[in-house]
This record gives sequence, structure tokens and C-alpha cells, in this order.
Amino acid sequence: MGKRFRGQVVVITGASSGIGRAAAHEFARRGATLVLAARSHDSLEAAAAECRKLGAEAIAIPTDVADERQVKDLIGTVTSRYGKIDVFVGNAALFVYGLFEQTPTEAFKRVVDTNLYGHLNAVKYLLPHWKQRGRGTYVLVGSIQSLLSAPYQSAYVTSKHAALGLVDVLGDEFAGTGIEFTTLMPSTIDTPIYQNGANYTGKNSHPLPPTVSVERAGKAVVQAAVHPKRYRFVGRIQASLVPLQYVFPGLFHKITKPMVEIFALRGTQAPTDGNLYQPADAGNATNGGWVAKRRRVTRPLVWLGAAAAVTALLAGRRR
Repeated sequence: MGKRFRGQVVVITGASSGIGRAAAHEFARRGATLVLAARSHDSLEAAAAECRKLGAEAIAIPTDVADERQVKDLIGTVTSRYGKIDVFVGNAALFVYGLFEQTPTEAFKRVVDTNLYGHLNAVKYLLPHWKQRGRGTYVLVGSIQSLLSAPYQSAYVTSKHAALGLVDVLGDEFAGTGIEFTTLMPSTIDTPIYQNGANYTGKNSHPLPPTVSVERAGKAVVQAAVHPKRYRFVGRIQASLVPLQYVFPGLFHKITKPMVEIFALRGTQAPTDGNLYQPADAGNATNGGWVAKRRRVTRPLVWLGAAAAVTALLAGRRR
């Protein structure tokens, strides 16, 4: 794409970590002027510095998207400074592991305030600006769980389903106006959300395999901004489960809880609020180290398997 975004102003929420930070790097490489927002300070400034090293103009504005006033100030500051916002990436999200009965009501509300109302707050103040300009692109970073059920994630799934519904409606209402609404639905991505998120299960949380690199997701955010379409998926294996839920609902809902319990919740740990109420500045990073860990574990197993196969083949020839 070269410098496709040169001269364009891109705002990314949740930019201090994970997909938001990876997307910031990708936009920076393509010449965008970047405004990075998140609740944290140090890791957000670090992300902005990384973008500047890539040749982009980038500033950091600490913002809690669940606070309408802060979102209004964010958008007002950007439009006053740069005169426009071309792309807004709504990526900020909170995550909770816990059965519904294990999840405190306040924790549930906090997730919904960020993962749903964070988008509502942004769109409310973006629309007057975009209607005046006649164009603008909103990229919702949703989740494969915007469409799928996932036991132990009632707050997250509820918020992601609702945010998708909001952006779907906005896409219909503004069709043909030059104002675009598009949704990216990543599967399990290698981010620190599992280490940083709240967890009330009493067990260690892990990403549900297979885990996709965060760089791949970051590039998909850029693609969504360049070619907005209703849905864009990242991670084919988990995306293939979407039709399974509707074609074979009995089978799908029978296997989901055992899969989470076997692959995503292992070992023990004390319940924690994680980064629900305070940002996990020290734990923020572009990736969560899950892909590297997977490679350390699986590659030796692959080589052992290959060696065993060769040994068996040679033994068979001797006989």
C-alpha cells in the first residue's frame, strides 16, 4: 500500500497494547498521522514513540472510552489540531473470564461500558464532523465472539454482540453517504488481553487455540480501512465455526464449554479484577507471547513426530 494514508488522520483507541498497537504500527508505515488513545500513559507514549520511529507523526491522548466526556474531548482535540478525522478505529476493549454467576455485576457493567458504550460515545461525536465533510470511516474491532457464543465470557460476548448490532445498523443508515462502518472480527489473537483481563474462575487463563499473530490482525485493520465491507474475519479456523453454530446448533453448543475448560482454563490462580478498573500499564505490549510459546512447545513435538515416523519407516524396510 506504500504511503496510502499520507495526509490522513487516523485515531486508534486501545492503542497501548495488542491489536490497537499493531494497527498503529501498520498505519505508521503507510504514512498516516496518528492519534493514539487508551487509559494508560507510559505504554501509550511508548506506542506513539514506536510510530514516530517508523516515520509517522503520532501523539498520545490518554482516554477512557467509557467516559463520554473524555471521548468528546478526544475528538474535539483532534479536529481542532488537525482539522479532520479520516479513520477512527474503535478497538478499546476489556475482557473477563468467569461464569455468569462468578462475574460481579459491576465487572459486567464495566465491560459493557467500554466494549459497547465506548463505540456509541465515539460515533455520537464523530457523526456531525463526518456529515459536514461527507466522508469518514469507522472500523469496529469486534471479535469472532461478536457472532459466536462462548461460555465463561458472558460479559465480553454480550458487549461484542451488541457493538456489532450497533455498527450494523449504522452501516445501513449511512449506506451511500460516504460515511463507512466496517467490522473486523478477529479470532484468538496473540495479545496480552488474557494476562491483563479480569478472571473470576480461579484458574489460569489461556487463549483458545489456534492463536493468530497480532501483526496479521494489525494489517487486517488497515485493510478494513482501505476497503470497508460489512464483515472481515481474521483466523479462518475459528471463522469456520460461525456457520456451524447456525447449521448444527446442538453440536456447537455441546462442544463449546468443554473446549474452554480443556484449552483455555488450566492451572490455578486467585480471582482478579485485572485491568478492569486500572490500566495494566506494565503488562501492555504489542503481543502476549502466546505464538512464541506455542512454537516452543509444538515445534519440538513436530520434530519428534517426524523422527518417529522416519524411524518406523526405516525399521519397516529392514524387515
